[in-house]
Amino acid sequence: MVSAFSGLSQIGGNSAYSFLNIPISARSSSLGGSSIGFKDNDINLVQDNPSNLDTTLHNNLSINYINYVSDINAGTFYYAHRIKKGALGVGIQFLGYGNFEKREANGDKTGEFKAGDYALNIGYGRSFKSVWSAGANIKLIYSNYYEYFSSAVALDLGGGYKGKKGLFTAGIVLKNLGTSLRKNQAGELESLPFEINMGISQRVPNSPFRFHLQYHHLQKWDLGSDDPNYQGGVKTNVKTGETSRKKFTVDNFMRHFILGTDLVFGENFFLTVAYNFRRRTELAFSQRKGLSGFSLGAGIKIKRLRFNYSYAQYTLSGGSSHIGISTNLSEYFTKK
Repeated sequence: MVSAFSGLSQIGGNSAYSFLNIPISARSSSLGGSSIGFKDNDINLVQDNPSNLDTTLHNNLSINYINYVSDINAGTFYYAHRIKKGALGVGIQFLGYGNFEKREANGDKTGEFKAGDYALNIGYGRSFKSVWSAGANIKLIYSNYYEYFSSAVALDLGGGYKGKKGLFTAGIVLKNLGTSLRKNQAGELESLPFEINMGISQRVPNSPFRFHLQYHHLQKWDLGSDDPNYQGGVKTNVKTGETSRKKFTVDNFMRHFILGTDLVFGENFFLTVAYNFRRRTELAFSQRKGLSGFSLGAGIKIKRLRFNYSYAQYTLSGGSSHIGISTNLSEYFTKK
């Protein structure tokens, strides 16, 4: 059940706690699933790259809700606070799989139960010499599936760069370093979905366009091995009938990339479109791909509140909607 639902954003993998790969916020979802290289004083970007957490986000609060698939719902809460050297952040992330019926072998209903994943996030970040930044995020993870309980601890490490003019930004993240704390039924400690991701963002001078490029899974080249439908570079030995597959293919290379574009109308409104190569390759129907892999988003600031919305298409039959709201609490208590 865990990999079937939580891992919808991509196929396969051999790790548990794949709910950690679900886009954290509407802003992240609109950019193809995450935002590694973009820094814009937006608290919604902190959980993608903890180096985005700094003193400029003091008293910022964000809440996001995700209508994921069917009756599966998820959400996040995050708050940042300035300290003497840098900033601290705390957040909660959850994924609820809905209600399930408990039945006997003969089909008689004996009750109901719920299943869910939860993570408490505690982060720290700071800037250096105005252009460099670094941060870390500790995640305490708990999963509950009827009679099965699991817990884990994970660490995200991030680094970032923002040019003095603010037009170019870059970042790198080591995501989900850690281990489970309790052995599974097979007596093994389950691994976490570890990734090394990097990205860059460039605003075109004197124009409304900003472009994003992300490269995911630096630690693993062959992403096709996780896809049971992958046929790229497959060869069959005529004599033995054995098959072999080329790992170094254009298809495999492109699965690492996410492209995105913002159309920025001043400081209070923007539109976003992004394309996730891997998501489209692995989840789209071969005959009718539609808009699988694409995501759309918009953000608007009305007085003290900033609203974000995104829609990400996974398959031809459906996708997920994200709604987010963020604000700076200091604006409500500042003396006039």
